[in-house]
Amino acid sequence: MAWWPQSLKRLRKRHIFTAYLLVGSLIIFMAISQAAFRVADRVEEQARLSTWLLSHFASLHLAQGQIVGLGEVLTRTREMDVPFIVTDNQGRPVLWNGTMIGIPMPDEQETLAGIDPEGGNGPELDRILELIREYDARNEPFAITDPATGQRMLTLHYGASVLGRHIRWMPYLELMLLVVFFLLIVWALNVKWDGDEQKLFAGMAKETAHQLGTPITSILGWLAILRDRASGEDEVVEEIGRDVSRLGKVSERFSKIGSRPRLDDTDLQDAVMSAVAYFEKRLPHLSGRVDLRCECELNNLCRFNRDLMEWVLENLIKNGIDALPEQGGTILARLDDGPRGGALIRVSDTGSGIPSAHRNRIFEAGFTTKSRGWGMGLALVKRIIVQYHGGRIQVERTGATGTTFLITLPGEGN
Repeated sequence: MAWWPQSLKRLRKRHIFTAYLLVGSLIIFMAISQAAFRVADRVEEQARLSTWLLSHFASLHLAQGQIVGLGEVLTRTREMDVPFIVTDNQGRPVLWNGTMIGIPMPDEQETLAGIDPEGGNGPELDRILELIREYDARNEPFAITDPATGQRMLTLHYGASVLGRHIRWMPYLELMLLVVFFLLIVWALNVKWDGDEQKLFAGMAKETAHQLGTPITSILGWLAILRDRASGEDEVVEEIGRDVSRLGKVSERFSKIGSRPRLDDTDLQDAVMSAVAYFEKRLPHLSGRVDLRCECELNNLCRFNRDLMEWVLENLIKNGIDALPEQGGTILARLDDGPRGGALIRVSDTGSGIPSAHRNRIFEAGFTTKSRGWGMGLALVKRIIVQYHGGRIQVERTGATGTTFLITLPGEGN
């Protein structure tokens, strides 16, 4: 079977929709750009035609000896949106439309007569000479000739139409607007999808806590009866009591996921040691193959919710244990001071690491590589750390020698 159908199945719907939106936007941009460039070419062609007509009428006035009419034609051309410069046979500029070029003509004609075509005439006139060379490099100049003799009298140099230049800039402006529009749409959709996901989290958590509440209450009642019937302390009854208390704690955690929890604890070291101790009691069931360690170099204070933070640590430790090879390995939970008075929590294992294809999806709700499970563990971990504690969680390193998850929590004052 080809690889691409399987790859498409792995794409989430939001990614496919985003890809469709991007492709559609690019198609619209290319269509609009092509149309704009065609219009710009037509405008440039119209400008070239207008300039040719100008030189033709100027030649007719020269042939008829109508110097006044020639002056009127050249004067009216200053209203055109095409920048042009008229020069004599020595290359000296005698007329230009200062409105389009941005350089007014001098009041005295003697100034024009004394222009040196090689330069050295002052910044404004030298700029006119430079524009002549630029115009000629872009467009072939038109000769204003005497129709009777064919002698060149003047030369008309012209540049790109202002309207044409503006139209050519339009696709780039449209691209900027399209990018902004695309980013806004993607942002709005992500906000909506994340909101739906959060509602799903809250609803599922509240319903789970509600469903657990009734049987836990019933079990507590039966446990009290067992204690009354037992003669003295019974180890089995006490162990059942601890497990029921554990179930009650799990139910309490789910109820806090569905609402805004209080951050009323500051002893982060004790919370980490408590999570480690929970698994240390179960190490004999793991055939002694796990070396579970805890290190603390923390001096800063952070406010957190103890129940939820222990849940985070238990999830990360459990994932680390699952990632260890059959012969066993090491799990290390370490506390260090973080930036700006915060704290850093690292949970490391010596497993096989996270495959590169999964690294960008491990915190997604519903994503799992296990045959059993909902794929909600790390998604809940991220929600607890980011939304409830204002921190960050990331994979600091992963590879053949193991994986380290890094949690950054803000300081008590932040």
